[in-house]
Amino acid sequence: MMKNVLGRINLMNEQDDLSTLTRNRCVAAVPFAGRYRLVDFALSNMSNSGIQKVVVMANSKADSLLEHVGDGHHWGLDASDEGGVSILPPFSLWIDPASDTRTFDRGDLLHLYSHLDYLKSCTETYILLAPSSIIYRSNFENMVDYHLSSGAEITVLFKRLTEIDRHAHIGHAYNLEMNGQGRVISASPTYHALPSLTPQNIDLDTMVMERKLLIDLIEKSLKRGSESYLKEVIWAHLADIHVQGYANHGYMAIMDSIDSYYVHSMDLLQPQGWKQFMINQESVYTRKEEEQETACNHDALIRNSFVAHGCRIEGYVENSILFPGVTVSKGASVKNSVIMHDCAIEASVYLDRVILDKQVVVEHGAVLCGQYAHPFVAEKSEVI
Repeated sequence: MMKNVLGRINLMNEQDDLSTLTRNRCVAAVPFAGRYRLVDFALSNMSNSGIQKVVVMANSKADSLLEHVGDGHHWGLDASDEGGVSILPPFSLWIDPASDTRTFDRGDLLHLYSHLDYLKSCTETYILLAPSSIIYRSNFENMVDYHLSSGAEITVLFKRLTEIDRHAHIGHAYNLEMNGQGRVISASPTYHALPSLTPQNIDLDTMVMERKLLIDLIEKSLKRGSESYLKEVIWAHLADIHVQGYANHGYMAIMDSIDSYYVHSMDLLQPQGWKQFMINQESVYTRKEEEQETACNHDALIRNSFVAHGCRIEGYVENSILFPGVTVSKGASVKNSVIMHDCAIEASVYLDRVILDKQVVVEHGAVLCGQYAHPFVAEKSEVI
């Protein structure tokens, strides 16, 4: 059955408020949890569900994503006659044939329309659209089976928030209201940075539908000209389109701001957060790199931290995530921070609530401190 499903990862409608982390890369390529990129989770879900052909709708900052994904073989999605990973180029300029006017738009509808010929040429009956900025694990085969048995035109994935989830920063999302049969009857924007006592069903921006229905929605919506995003079309026509909700359980993280990225990173260092994240973690794949040994000096002290391979630690590291190749020199202290690949923390440096992008050098004696809700962020290759 899953050979008849085309996977699509949509980067065109994702919130992008990740500060300097996305200045020169798309959200999908942002590193997370010491070894992954955000796109790894969507690709892994599709591969593990038996989807053989995946299309990535890229935006204008996809160079590092192209390098990371390559031909898809790290996720078992090698290019072949039956499948593989294709990356469709970004699209921002559209010429309206009726008025001959040029329109710039950040929505995904025009991007979908610009590749409509590709979509029409595909042979798969169904299409599964998923984001890269929301981390979760799901067996899409079960979701497709539910879609077929329910008789719905569209099935959307949602997470019913638990008491623990309601106290987490989940970022921007839609709250879905459903009737007793699980049909979605309304969708309203929501944002959580503070605890919420109201039960909510958070849309995970993932849906299954027939490919022909998607083509029809794209063409009709552009003729109306009133919507920019596919989701706007669906939410506006819930009375006419049978949209069914399918519940997903377990770990979930929405990465749409620097604050949410930091909060979810720090949550991994808490027992419950790490436990949820690590369930079936062996089924999450990423680009393999040559691993080097981690060296810890006898004066080094590491507490409640994730330290990836190839790091050299001579100082103090507490409650932090260190990606491969990080150096923490003697007398340096790193607390409550995310330090990405190949950063160099020189002697007597003090870092607290900091995010350092790749290859940052923090020079001798520097003091960098952020806040839990607003961490200090350093740009890639910056010298501080």
